[in-house]
Amino acid sequence: MMPQWPMNWETDRCVIRMLQYAEEKTLQDLYERSAPLPKWTGQSLNPLYISNILNGTPGLPPGGSPDRVVFQHAAHRASGSDADPSAFFELYQGYPGERDLYIGLFAVDPSWRGQGYGKELVNGIISLAAKLSYETVRAAVDLKNWGALRFWIGCGFKEAMKVSGDREHSEDSFASMELVYRLSK
Repeated sequence: MMPQWPMNWETDRCVIRMLQYAEEKTLQDLYERSAPLPKWTGQSLNPLYISNILNGTPGLPPGGSPDRVVFQHAAHRASGSDADPSAFFELYQGYPGERDLYIGLFAVDPSWRGQGYGKELVNGIISLAAKLSYETVRAAVDLKNWGALRFWIGCGFKEAMKVSGDREHSEDSFASMELVYRLSK
């Protein structure tokens, strides 16, 4: 049986909770400011990204099920309960294996970058995953996004599991690498 991811949790500086309908526009704006750029992925930003999540039709991995997706956002705890979210992430529970937790999208507002918030959130995800008996936490990183590669490797995701995408490098080719953080048993 899959462990239950908490609906709300905290780090030292952040309050993390599930997406609410009233936040749709705010989170869509955050997605458009913060998500991987088309120049790294070769894909356009999705104008219905948040709406699809709210309507139960998020993007899924192969063989994925919507009931295994967790979408949460983070706000600075010092700003109070009405603070706008400044980061968000998608988690796929049980992908690719039952004891794996996959970070599908992790986005931090540019105004929060370089201050340790992203690493704090990832460390919180890793800590919760360990408590829930997951064996790995995984994340896919666009190979053209050097900042993200540095970030994930700096968070301890040092094992490359696979590379997907175009086989040859060019300005118009794209690829991603799945990185793994193995949790201690």
